[in-house]
Amino acid sequence: MSKFHYSTREIGGVSVFDLKGDPTFESVQEVAWKIQKNIRRHRLQRIILNFQEAGTMDAIGIRRLLAVCIRPKHSVIYGASPETIHFFEENCFSGKVDVCVDEKAVAESFGPFLFEKDPEKRFPAKDVKHHQDSIGYQLERRRNQRMHVALPLELKIVTAHREIVTTKAIATNISEGGLFADYLDLETAHRIDALNPIENLQLEICIFPSANFPEEYHVQGLIQRKEIRKEQIGLAIVFIGKSPE
Repeated sequence: MSKFHYSTREIGGVSVFDLKGDPTFESVQEVAWKIQKNIRRHRLQRIILNFQEAGTMDAIGIRRLLAVCIRPKHSVIYGASPETIHFFEENCFSGKVDVCVDEKAVAESFGPFLFEKDPEKRFPAKDVKHHQDSIGYQLERRRNQRMHVALPLELKIVTAHREIVTTKAIATNISEGGLFADYLDLETAHRIDALNPIENLQLEICIFPSANFPEEYHVQGLIQRKEIRKEQIGLAIVFIGKSPE
């Protein structure tokens, strides 16, 4: 592995710190200090520490990294190994920190703060006469909370070779005509990045029951474009067909 380091990206109003490489006592201390400096400088209130590509570290290293979660209002640990998760469970730490094993838990933890407000992420419905007929409107009606919150998704993409690529993502914006999905998992993001061209590929969007969505829901979509911001990869998807009854 490479020297322990990190990279940054954003999903909605949440900052993601991707930890990477083989940690040592000195490198963990340096990374923790740099992340804390970043948090103070930009006054970050909500962060994700992504342990997916980080090597094994001892209890002291984990505690040093957890110290960066003191200042933000809300922090999430994602992609941690079973051993690291066990350490979190066995040790008391701030109630402001959630340990999330998948996108569903992350979406429920942050709720509206993952929602992307950029108007370019919205898709007006062009093929329906009434707003109430749109798939996006039907999705909104089914929410447990009448507010804009992120929703975990399973996307089954049909490639040009008729293969099915199944991935998990987070819907960070839903409007009348489509949605914008962001990938938190770096390995999955790399798989999506390798799909070229990806525009105009069809897919099935699956929304499973969660704290913010009470029922299973399936709808067909078409990938309009892929967006890459640093290492953050998102898909703009338009709905096709009719919404399920």
